[in-house]
Amino acid sequence: MAQTSREVAPGTGVTLPAWQRDLIANAELYRVGGAVRDRLLGFTDAVDTDYLVRGVEPERFESILSGHGRLVLAGKAFGVYHFTPAGEPPCHIAFPRTERSTGAGHRDFEIQTDWRLPVEADLKRRDFTINAIAERIPDGTLIDPYGGERDLRERRLRMIFPEAFTEDPLRILRGARFAARFDLAPDESTAAAMRDAGALVSTVSAERSQDELTKMLTQCDRPSAGFELLRRSDALRLLLPELDRAAGVTQNEYHPDDVYWHTLKVCDAAPRSSLRVRWAALLHDLGKVDTRQVIEEAGTRRVVFYGHESVGAEVAVRILERLRYPKNFVQRCAALVEHHMFRYEPTWKPATLRRFMARVGVDQLEDLFSLREADCRSRDLVDEIEALRELRERVAEELRERGSVDITDLEIDGSDVMRTLNVGAGPEVGRILNGLLERVLEEPELNRREVLLRIVQDLGGGEKRGRT
Repeated sequence: MAQTSREVAPGTGVTLPAWQRDLIANAELYRVGGAVRDRLLGFTDAVDTDYLVRGVEPERFESILSGHGRLVLAGKAFGVYHFTPAGEPPCHIAFPRTERSTGAGHRDFEIQTDWRLPVEADLKRRDFTINAIAERIPDGTLIDPYGGERDLRERRLRMIFPEAFTEDPLRILRGARFAARFDLAPDESTAAAMRDAGALVSTVSAERSQDELTKMLTQCDRPSAGFELLRRSDALRLLLPELDRAAGVTQNEYHPDDVYWHTLKVCDAAPRSSLRVRWAALLHDLGKVDTRQVIEEAGTRRVVFYGHESVGAEVAVRILERLRYPKNFVQRCAALVEHHMFRYEPTWKPATLRRFMARVGVDQLEDLFSLREADCRSRDLVDEIEALRELRERVAEELRERGSVDITDLEIDGSDVMRTLNVGAGPEVGRILNGLLERVLEEPELNRREVLLRIVQDLGGGEKRGRT
């Protein structure tokens, strides 16, 4: 079995894994991809996962690496190998290749792999200059034919060739993500090319769009910059038309921004660590677009959005299903949107608090609080943030003292109800259980098996008497 080992590469003072040391004795090896870019930006957690090798025939390459771990050819046409060195994380190693577009789809390319090609030929096929930088192993020399390092320093997003976006419109979404993540601005020619190809995002599959949007929401401190670039590129109206329509929809005295900018600010304020909360923040007020009304109240005209949270939940389901997110993810995001308008008062009685917890669901409470906090922070609502802190404390105390507040936490279940009332499964059982939950939310001490069974008889008997 291959053993993990590291030695200093001769003449460099650089410690290398054994597989790299053996490979560079026979070939040229380069780091490529995002890790090179990220290290140039000062990210200390950049992880090497992509390598380029040239100057060695594939048979010899396979012979060298097969003694250091598991090597699998992912696709002969692409010349890409999945390699898992013994005791080390997996990576991808590719031979240089060239690509020529043969159609409008991202799969419509003629690909040629050649181990003798120079590194520059491979970098030429990439999307942006910041991603077209190679770092030679072991000496760290940068191969940067398109000025990507300078573009990083000057915070510029620049395409490598004019047809980049028409060849693969997903690059428009990638460009928006890079702009948001690294605080880049597209140069004039890149911005124009993105606009010219913007309508082509409609040809990108839902799965690929989902992947890019997920990265935008979880990798970027300010995803708003990416969504705004998509809007200026005429891509947002096709990708997320519901969000695009929110631009220019003015609100009331409580919101200085229109619906579009308000939702983007809330999204920025939501935690990057939770994709669900980030999506809920982006979607939470989109129901306002179709519920906006101007009413007369005490001689004053006011803008209102009655029921926008319910309409917004439907919009959320439509968007997330269209993007092929998992069913459970869709349902939980939509529930956050539907419940985001709760208004806590310090005067809430314990039973009121427990009903709120039961209505939202204990497993959704922290996400809902994170959404509300992001909404408050986007408008600097200090008093509401303090009230939310108090609500969080009260919920935590309630959970410590009494546990959860759900039908499943009752000391009896549906089978007990059916046995006690001698009835079969059906709506009647659900009605009884909900009635029990209401009683227990009001008086938690009732949640004892013998007490609940007596209440079941009362509830069931009352219902029977009402039917006679």
